Amino acid sequence: MDSMQLLNDIKMKSDHEAKLLADSYGIDLSIKEIRALRPLIDDISFHWLFTGIPESFITKVKVAVGEKKGEELLRQYLDMI
Repeated sequence: MDSMQLLNDIKMKSDHEAKLLADSYGIDLSIKEIRALRPLIDDISFHWLFTGIPESFITKVKVAVGEKKGEELLRQYLDMI
């Protein structure tokens, strides 16, 4: 499964299903964190592959899940693409 499909599945599945899916990829997210991240999924752009992830988006992720976990999630995302 590619990273965009994973993000879309997390967005569309129930909280519990999204948590199980994230867990299956080694991504440790709570239900609360999944709910906080879902609105941000729509902001993700394919163009970031060429331009890099904007600092404003990175800040939003860190606000949603905390500094440490935000760094971890962004690293895992970059490893997937």
